[in-house]
Amino acid sequence: MAVQAAAAPPRADRTKTPKPEIPWRQRPFLPLVAAAELLGLSPSSLYRLEAEGKLSFNRLGGRTLVAVGSIVKLIDTADSWTPSDRGSAARAKRQERARAGWES
Repeated sequence: MAVQAAAAPPRADRTKTPKPEIPWRQRPFLPLVAAAELLGLSPSSLYRLEAEGKLSFNRLGGRTLVAVGSIVKLIDTADSWTPSDRGSAARAKRQERARAGWES
C-alpha cells in the first residue's frame, strides 16, 4: 500500500504589481538585448556598430546598456532602401540561357 504525501499548502500569490510601460524613446538607456530586438539586429551587430562609433554603450551594474539617443541617431541616418536591379539582371540572364539551350 502506497503512502500518499500530504498535499502542499497553497502558495501565497506572488504576482508583482505591473510596472507602467515606458515608451523606449523616453528612456535614457535600453538593455542590449532590448535594443537589438528593437532594431531587428543581433547583439553582435550592435557591438560592431559600437566599435564603428555608430552606437554608444554604457555599463551599469554589470549590464551593457545602449544610449537611446544613439539608437535614434542611427535610425535617422540610415540609408533609404531602394530595390536593386539584380533581380531583373538575373532573370534576363536565365532567359538568355534558356534561349541558348533551345537553339542548340
